[in-house]
Amino acid sequence: MAEETKPCSFFLVRYVPDIVRDEGLNIGLFLYSPQDEYLDCLFTEDFRRVRALHPQADMELLHDLPQHFEQEIKRHEKELEKYIQEMQEGYSNLIQVTTPRPCLATDPQAEMQSLFTRYVGTRAAAALAPDTRMRIKQRLTDALRRHGVLDHPSFERRVPAAQWTTPGDPFTFDYGYRPLVVEGRPNGHLRLTHALSLRRDNDLAKALRWTFERAWEHEKGKGAETDLSVVHEDLAEPIDAVALSSRAVLEDARIRLIPVAQVDGYTQSIRRELTM
Repeated sequence: MAEETKPCSFFLVRYVPDIVRDEGLNIGLFLYSPQDEYLDCLFTEDFRRVRALHPQADMELLHDLPQHFEQEIKRHEKELEKYIQEMQEGYSNLIQVTTPRPCLATDPQAEMQSLFTRYVGTRAAAALAPDTRMRIKQRLTDALRRHGVLDHPSFERRVPAAQWTTPGDPFTFDYGYRPLVVEGRPNGHLRLTHALSLRRDNDLAKALRWTFERAWEHEKGKGAETDLSVVHEDLAEPIDAVALSSRAVLEDARIRLIPVAQVDGYTQSIRRELTM
């Protein structure tokens, strides 16, 4: 079965030292998929052309751009369209973000790399490390779509935590569902799923644990069972201290950890629970 093609848009990031003459270079790009609620960026690590154009260029600023924009995307995750508009309005001098250009993509992350090669260059492209929450969630979403889970009527996106915590709590779990009631099994199960990076999202891991415990206690009071699965990046040895801390925080709350490499098997198990 052919993969679904999704309408997306991309935005070039330009370094323009002379605004009057409008001379600049493409140094990166953003790709936005509204259907997937996905926004990501990729920047060059080769600034030789920049130095040739502008010997006085602030190299520290340029090298810090990827981390800066990744943090901003994470901070504005629940209002991506608004952030895109703010970004276009706010970056119009030395660093400029162009108007959107349409494109089609089956895999937004692969399309972003292809567009980067076409418009920015192949030399010293920054590696698209699969360890940001946005990229992990995209892999999870793709797997859910491939296995016919994402649009199942009993499968819910953005499950609000306020129903278990306090009114006004803005936190939402990425996905949730209740398996079909089967004779001889406990009824009222609630299964939640969330994506995060063990390396980057230690604070989120702590917030997720606290929120899940509130949901577990609330559902238990109604005689229901609740569990949470967290999809995270694949970790290679040696595992850094932050990732170990995040993992311990989640495991102590009996939260199931699923590396991205196992996400297909996980989504297939969800499909079985929803269609049995």
